[in-house]
Amino acid sequence: MTTLLRRMIVPFLAICLVQAIAVAQLDHLRAFMQQQVDDGNVVGCAAQVTKGGETVFFEAFGNHEPGSDAPMRTDTILRIYSMTKAITSTAIMQLVEKGKLGIDDPVSQYIPEFGHMIVGVGENARPASRQITIRDLLTHTSGLAYDFSAPPSFKAAYANTFVDTTNLEQAAIAMAELPLVHDPGESFTYGLNTDVLGRVVEVVAGQTFGDYLGEHIFSPLGMTNTSFEPPADYPIMPIVTGMPGALEVDKAHYAKGRTEALKPGFESGGGGLWSTLHDYTRFMTAMERHGELDGVRILKPKTVAFMTQQHLSPAYESPQRFGLGFGLNAPVMTEYGPRGGGRWTWGGAASTFFFIDPKTDVTAVFVTQKFPFDAMLGAAFEKAVLTSLK
Repeated sequence: MTTLLRRMIVPFLAICLVQAIAVAQLDHLRAFMQQQVDDGNVVGCAAQVTKGGETVFFEAFGNHEPGSDAPMRTDTILRIYSMTKAITSTAIMQLVEKGKLGIDDPVSQYIPEFGHMIVGVGENARPASRQITIRDLLTHTSGLAYDFSAPPSFKAAYANTFVDTTNLEQAAIAMAELPLVHDPGESFTYGLNTDVLGRVVEVVAGQTFGDYLGEHIFSPLGMTNTSFEPPADYPIMPIVTGMPGALEVDKAHYAKGRTEALKPGFESGGGGLWSTLHDYTRFMTAMERHGELDGVRILKPKTVAFMTQQHLSPAYESPQRFGLGFGLNAPVMTEYGPRGGGRWTWGGAASTFFFIDPKTDVTAVFVTQKFPFDAMLGAAFEKAVLTSLK
């Protein structure tokens, strides 16, 4: 064998060996996803995993919807709900980098209606101890809740927040009228915080929230199928609900018709985006690579590092670790020991999940459209990925 031929063949064989090892390792993940379909836990699901910036898994299992033989596809557009939050938080930090707002600015500087917030309801209502800041919104420590995360006495106040809301400006005013469940900075309460941030982006940037995301995140990263309203000519997986083995299209979700369900009342920074595996992986890879992908930079490395540090006080009673827009999760116990400690992660209400593990140079995203949120499915997916990639 000549030296030239050896130089050509040896690297080729090495690449083939690495690919073969990756495929063998990912059989565990493949089996996990097929089992979810076989058990009727999902109608269909898909996932994409990258290692070292290269895709090592990109597959779909099951069907597109109940009662159909149409297969689930890897290019299906889905509602990613709260996976929107990481993107919205990235937009805010872009504006912080540009000096257009400060992380400790009071929100009322941009949305005046937030200048006089009330804590509590009924006889217990009182003025908040201080104003809500941008940092409070990024860390879910403002005191704003969701209807499902609010204490029982607050449920009625949060029940119909966005009735007849047709744009983000109106939505922000409606949120400013809500009672806080605690003083700003007092505790972690998962809530409407990131929706408020979307309106802050609009005010500071002087353009609609969707236009800002398109210009500064989606277009630069080649996320061509991510938006607040999906294109009509693309396969869109319906949201399903029910018990394992008896999943059906969620009638309540489509009560006003399919068109109404696909068109949001406002551009929700907390949960309004539609996306695909490919698009969200582009975003994750850019963040995992310190804010840059394919020569395009959306954030500075020091900003990404700041966003993915623990920002919650140890005094909070919540076990949640959280940065600025990303959850920070504890290690997963696998058969090879603990893995994935400190990975950046979150999920969406229709049981979509993602994580970024910078220590092992891995990103992973799982999609289906199962409502309500199945936290155990997300945990099992993370374990399957971290077990697969030895």
